[in-house]
Amino acid sequence: QTPYPKGQYLADFLTDKAVDFIQRNRARPFFLYLPHYAVHSPHHAKPELIAKFKDKPGVGGHNNPTYAAMIASVDESVGRVMATLDQLRLAENTVLIFTSDNGGGGGYVREGIKKGGGDITDNAPLRSGKGSLYEGGTRVPFIVRWPGQVKAGAVCATPAIHVDIYPTLVAIAGGRMPTTQVF
Repeated sequence: QTPYPKGQYLADFLTDKAVDFIQRNRARPFFLYLPHYAVHSPHHAKPELIAKFKDKPGVGGHNNPTYAAMIASVDESVGRVMATLDQLRLAENTVLIFTSDNGGGGGYVREGIKKGGGDITDNAPLRSGKGSLYEGGTRVPFIVRWPGQVKAGAVCATPAIHVDIYPTLVAIAGGRMPTTQVF
């Protein structure tokens, strides 16, 4: 049983809730955390997006049209959130971060960790995948959109870790770190 209406997909449901939250809170500072579950199993996606990828040949270990459709739904979702911020004229004063909690699932057959087929994707050229301490399990995208503060297309090669996000957001908001919390 899903918590969202029949016929609706998780990415759309979460995005609808996020857009509603942004609209309701546009007149005051807000924090929105939108963790998409869309690339986890069970693999379930919009039929029209599955059809879009069904006849495309797989490339580099990526050969599952349902998984591709799920990623496309996340992409649509991020686009909707960004468009909402633009339409409400909030983008200039909003830090948007797109990241992940771990590397992708896949690369296990290639690494000899898993026998047979079944990898839904591959992290090549990175070694291994989710659950591994190799780069395929820990390297993730970290994309920041903050017009006027972060130049579009800028690249930073300095390694970072997610525990850096909290103190950075506190500093951006002009707050102070708790003195009783160990970081």
